[in-house]
Amino acid sequence: MTDQTHSYGRFGTSVALQQRNRVLRNTYWLLALSMLPTVLGAWIGVSTGITASLSGGLGMVVFLAGAFGFMFAIEKTKNSAAGVPVLLAFTFFMG
Repeated sequence: MTDQTHSYGRFGTSVALQQRNRVLRNTYWLLALSMLPTVLGAWIGVSTGITASLSGGLGMVVFLAGAFGFMFAIEKTKNSAAGVPVLLAFTFFMG
């Protein structure tokens, strides 16, 4: 009889349940979407044998430069539409 339409978050703020469910659903979709470039990047890395050519110190430098470069780019684009492609490129690189 009493359908709850609001949930009280931190500090007594009211959050609509539909909005909270939409945010949660979008978060899970983004997580599922980010698995595709991760698997694709891992498959390309293994099939081309690029890890064998980047052994030793050169591989570590390339990995650290790429990882920190992508982390910096994600931080700079986190509030824009460009953040999602940068995140997907990061997951491809890490794969």
